[in-house]
Amino acid sequence: MNYTREKLQSINAQSGKPTDFDEIVQTLADRVFANKEISLAEQQFVCGIVESLRNAKGEKDLNIHDYISCKDYVFRNRYLLYFNDLNGNKKVYNFNGEIPIERKRVDVAFLQKEYDEWNLFISDKLNGSELINYVSQETKYQIKELDKYCERLQIGSNRKEYLKKSLVLHGKYIYLLVKEFYQELGKEEETTELNGEKILIDGFTYVHTMFRHFSEQIKEHQADKSYHFDENVGFKSIPNFLLNAIECYKKLPESNTFNNRSLNIIFNGKIYAIWFRPFTKYLKGNKRIDYFRVQTFYPVENKADLDKLKDYKEINTNCGFKYLIKNVT
Repeated sequence: MNYTREKLQSINAQSGKPTDFDEIVQTLADRVFANKEISLAEQQFVCGIVESLRNAKGEKDLNIHDYISCKDYVFRNRYLLYFNDLNGNKKVYNFNGEIPIERKRVDVAFLQKEYDEWNLFISDKLNGSELINYVSQETKYQIKELDKYCERLQIGSNRKEYLKKSLVLHGKYIYLLVKEFYQELGKEEETTELNGEKILIDGFTYVHTMFRHFSEQIKEHQADKSYHFDENVGFKSIPNFLLNAIECYKKLPESNTFNNRSLNIIFNGKIYAIWFRPFTKYLKGNKRIDYFRVQTFYPVENKADLDKLKDYKEINTNCGFKYLIKNVT
């Protein structure tokens, strides 16, 4: 039996121990010990438990690195522990307290190896429709921007290499985040229609938004970007948020004024912009489908942009969103 992310999250959210907790943990742990493939959500649920197991003497005698089923869990866990200090120079803490120096050396060496391998892996990926290619394309773009930034400020080679490593590892983290979402969704994209036009939300949308607007702490070279950490806009399910916003908008009579370029929404008191761009998907048999793909999504924080919206009409709904519609005179 496979367990969905929703099911596993519901278990973790319960105050007491669920009746099926032991059964689920045992089932997934058995798969880990047999090196059988499990989903990314299942890894996040069970691999931390496996890593903390102790023998009869109360000692840890398992090496989580030995279990291929937990490899992506290990990366995400270590990356989130060290993403602000990839070289482990500062004190780093996990739920057991301060991480010992020897453990830090192992973790830092692991992240360096991950960087070297992932950097090589994405270097030969071409632009295309696959998720890995989206991540490769975006990472390369960010590295070019980093090069310009370092040249302009005459940043030294060691610092530049550290910033590059930070970008590349963050790219892998985003890749796994987005992959988990679509793994749970069971398909690679979501589509809807608006005023007779096909709207596409896919891996490109998610990757682009995460890299450009949810990555402030690893984006020293782009201080001018809008970044948001609104807990009400869960970064683990951005495509669902976007689809809900568009579906709600479709119910409004004012949706017939949509310009196929941007949609300004208010969610929990904050103004956000959703941007669209024409995109054509080519299929076998010389067929093509034209979409307006969601290009990106971010909070509107620039004063000039906010000033432009002052004259827009605010439209209320009963589905959690408000919309700013340009007055037509």
